[in-house]
Amino acid sequence: MTETMQILKCLHAHGEQTLLQVVDATNIPAGRAIASLNALARTGAAVKARRDGFDRYTITNAGRETVKGWDAAGAREARHAG
Repeated sequence: MTETMQILKCLHAHGEQTLLQVVDATNIPAGRAIASLNALARTGAAVKARRDGFDRYTITNAGRETVKGWDAAGAREARHAG
C-alpha cells in the first residue's frame, strides 16, 4: 500500500486530522505525509482547511468512494484466492 493510500484510509477511518495526527496514526515521516496530503487535496480526494492555526485535512466523498473501491477490490481478490 502506498503512503498516499495509507493516509487516505487514515482520513476515512478517523475523519478530520491534522498533519501530526496523520503522522502519528500512519508512522509516515512528516515531509512525505505533507506531500501526500497535498496530492490528495489537489486530486479532490481530501480538502485542507486552516482552523485554530492548524491545517486540517478531511476526506471528501470522492475520497470515500476511492477507499470503498479499494476495499471492494481487496474483497474480490480474497474470494478468488481462497
